[in-house]
Amino acid sequence: MRITGGSARGRVINGPAGLTARPTASKIRQAFFNILCNKTPHSCFLDLFAGTGLIGLEALSRGAASLIAVEESSKLAHAIEADLRRLGFLGKVICADVRKVLPVLEPGSFDIIYADPPYASQLACTVIAGVSRHELLKPDGILAIEHSRADSLPDVDLALSLFDRREYGQTAVSFYRQVSTRQSSRTSSIN
Repeated sequence: MRITGGSARGRVINGPAGLTARPTASKIRQAFFNILCNKTPHSCFLDLFAGTGLIGLEALSRGAASLIAVEESSKLAHAIEADLRRLGFLGKVICADVRKVLPVLEPGSFDIIYADPPYASQLACTVIAGVSRHELLKPDGILAIEHSRADSLPDVDLALSLFDRREYGQTAVSFYRQVSTRQSSRTSSIN
């Protein structure tokens, strides 16, 4: 697994052997960061269900100002911490269940939240509801959920609204932002 862009482009990320983490494919990572190329630099980035940490590390490589990675597996969390040190990046890794972490994060703290919950679970909807309920996004922040293309996610949940969905083979990424009267008159572009 390699970082595809930014200051650490081409650097290898080593997940611990024997664990079944499903890292986001390089094609999807490149597309995601191309879509958010204007939002990533200087952003506060939250990586939920971080797995190998590749998305968060890539965000730092591409200029994100800060990273919080949440991963329940202690082996994966320790591997993310080791990769942060090896690459010379600063970031915080929380080893806990995402559902317990969302309520204790500071409201209005994040420009970009990326969540890659296990496919065929209800955790994508749980994340959308939690991010919305706890108001974790900054006013122009984006929540991106990676999920199976077959999954149906809500168009609106409390304060968040789906405004874009991209499909890559059997995988989709759905983009949410806060609902407001100002945004409802805009076109549905990310930038």
